[in-house]
Amino acid sequence: MLKATRPFGAIIALFLIPALFAACGYRPLSRMYDIPGLKGAQPFTLYMPMWVNNTNEFGLQTSVYNTVADWLQGSEYIQFKKNNADAEYLLKGTIRAIDLTSSRGTVRLTISYSLQNNHTDKMIWQDTSSVFTKSYLITNDANATDSERQKALSEIGDDIGEKIYVRFLNTMSELRKNQGVEQTGAATGSSPAANGAQ
Repeated sequence: MLKATRPFGAIIALFLIPALFAACGYRPLSRMYDIPGLKGAQPFTLYMPMWVNNTNEFGLQTSVYNTVADWLQGSEYIQFKKNNADAEYLLKGTIRAIDLTSSRGTVRLTISYSLQNNHTDKMIWQDTSSVFTKSYLITNDANATDSERQKALSEIGDDIGEKIYVRFLNTMSELRKNQGVEQTGAATGSSPAANGAQ
């Protein structure tokens, strides 16, 4: 009788385990976004130093850094490097300000971040003021309210990680496409600019 129930138990586990991971916030990040332009590409090497924290919220830079890193390292197309000299790209971030409106239960985080090509020192993109806002539940229990606020900050970190993750991969896809056009133009003895002038 026990042997007969094992296959059924295994089937239940196949459905239950992913559900538990989803409930805990786990996501197979590299499969969340399909970027056709990156198919077959070698991993892009990236260095991200610890974020700068210009607020009084202790440890916020570490929390945001870890969340962004989790998103980026979830992609098969991104390889983190421990040293900037070993990476093709440099990603830097700063937490500029935090606004806690306790009476309304909202938290507002302002950040800046940039991506630079280490080989050419060219700034690929730079966002000097990006704002993320979340609401949280206010209760009569100060500890519970603080817990809800921390949860809101964690969700903001997740939103930041997702935004940077998607933007980085889309940028790499666009650069890869442009390089392909340039190589095609060189192989045929012409360039997109030359063709457009004809």
